[in-house]
Amino acid sequence: MDSSAIERTLKDYADAWLLNSAAALGPHWDQPHFAFYKAEEVTRFFTDFSDVAAYWQQNEGLHDAIRLQLSNIVPIAISDSLAMAAFDMVWDIRFSANAKLATGMDFHHRGKSMGGFNHVLAMLRRGAEGWKLIGWSETPDAAITYLTQLYYRTASADFSGG
Repeated sequence: MDSSAIERTLKDYADAWLLNSAAALGPHWDQPHFAFYKAEEVTRFFTDFSDVAAYWQQNEGLHDAIRLQLSNIVPIAISDSLAMAAFDMVWDIRFSANAKLATGMDFHHRGKSMGGFNHVLAMLRRGAEGWKLIGWSETPDAAITYLTQLYYRTASADFSGG
C-alpha cells in the first residue's frame, strides 16, 4: 500500500472544501462504489451519494468559507484496492451574512464563524484514477472530553501554572 498516495488523496479532498462547492467535492469520491457519509452535525448516515451531494449543495449557501486541516493520518490496508484511514480533523467554518436554513428561515449564526475538532474514519478504493473516497465518518469526542479539551486549548499560555 502506498501510504503517501492515500495521505495526498485525503489532503486534496480537504483542499477541495476551500472552494465551498459540491461540484469540487464530488470528483474525490468513487461514486459507483459509495458506501456511507456521516458528518458530525447530521443525525444519520447517508448511504446514497445523491443525498450527500444535496447536503453539500445546501451548505454552499450557508457557508462563505470552510477549512479542514487533517493530521495524524494512519492508513490501514484492507486489500490491494481497499483501505481505511483514521485521522484527526480541525475544521473552521465562516457562515455567510445571509445564510438560510433549508427551510428558508434565517440561520441564527449567520455572519459568524465557528470551529472544532473531530476524529475521522475514511474508506478509500483504488481504481484506474487512483485512490478515491467511498466512506467517511466524523466522530467528536464524548461531550465531557470535548469540553475539557476545549477549555484546556483556550487557556492563555501566559497563565499556566507550570
